[in-house]
Amino acid sequence: MRKTLYSLALLLLAGMTSCIQDEAPNAECDLLRVVVHTPKPSEVFYSLNDTIKEVSTSESKVVFKVRETADLSKLSFEFELTEGATIDTISELVGGETLLLATTKSEDKKWNKQYSIRFKTFACWDGHEEFENVELFNEKGVDKYYVWKQGNDAEFWATGNPGYKLSRSSAKPADYPTVSAEGYDGKGVQLITRSTGSFGAMVGMPIAAGNLFVGSFDVSNALQDAMAATVFGVPFQLKPYKVKFMAKYKAGDVYKDKNGKVVDKKDKPDFYAVLYRNTDSNGQPVLLHGDDGKTNPNIVAYAFISDDDIAKLSEDEWKEVSIPFTYTKEVSDDLLAEFGYNIAVVFSSSVEGGVFSGAVGSTFSVDELKLVFDDKE
Repeated sequence: MRKTLYSLALLLLAGMTSCIQDEAPNAECDLLRVVVHTPKPSEVFYSLNDTIKEVSTSESKVVFKVRETADLSKLSFEFELTEGATIDTISELVGGETLLLATTKSEDKKWNKQYSIRFKTFACWDGHEEFENVELFNEKGVDKYYVWKQGNDAEFWATGNPGYKLSRSSAKPADYPTVSAEGYDGKGVQLITRSTGSFGAMVGMPIAAGNLFVGSFDVSNALQDAMAATVFGVPFQLKPYKVKFMAKYKAGDVYKDKNGKVVDKKDKPDFYAVLYRNTDSNGQPVLLHGDDGKTNPNIVAYAFISDDDIAKLSEDEWKEVSIPFTYTKEVSDDLLAEFGYNIAVVFSSSVEGGVFSGAVGSTFSVDELKLVFDDKE
């Protein structure tokens, strides 16, 4: 269970601790969510989406993106923790940057975790990615899976790899659905549809499609609501004309539905990019997920890979994919300037991987992604 427990002013140097016990002592002490409150959110953040951070069990660093002119002296925080856990916090100035350092303690007092919460000036993505900036996520001295960074931002590109770890915790980095591999030029990304083994079959999730997307992955939702676990999009300030990337594709041999039944069809990859308004008519934050990434009414422009594009892909030779954006609504230049839109870019090795249907072994190799902003290229 979850409980929202605390509110804290940033200027407080000493943390406050509370404890709620209404069941047997819990051994978990995860920080699940952080919400930042401020009297004038629009002067600190570009979007209300940026005031909330879901924290996965593998994370220890929480980063909020803020305006260059943001006044951070009047912030307060709301923390959501696992049932019965408590939190102590202290603020420090480290290298000219204000950090909120937090230690959570389990209800049974036997376990604790350390977290850092910091604020980073947001820089707009230029729409170009070569996938060279990759590292291995390390847990307790063991390399687990690949993580891609855009510039210095490790929270820009996300994958379902953390969810796959739940079903195949002993997997090596090369055995995960999304891996670093030789690309068209230097390093690229290889998306591979994998079996999730006996555990995955037991929970009705027999495969994991390789995926890579701009956004975040909420591992706490991975087993309960896989579609909600994928969160698509980051604030964007430009109006794309088309998207290009290099790709190869090899379909797996046997296509199965989520029940493990063999289906007479050939697997296909998926790719789409969408520009969408990141607040609704009431000013509330909007984020896309796996179930509405192509259909949300806030989408103003889209670029979907077509069957013709897929048919041109080769198993062995890199091919360029070029897809124009189709605009369905007028885009406000004023809102663009204020980061009132998000861009989402999504790759998957199996088009129906989100509902756990596809062919194990399907491999979608991608590299050299570029958003184009005029019709001259």
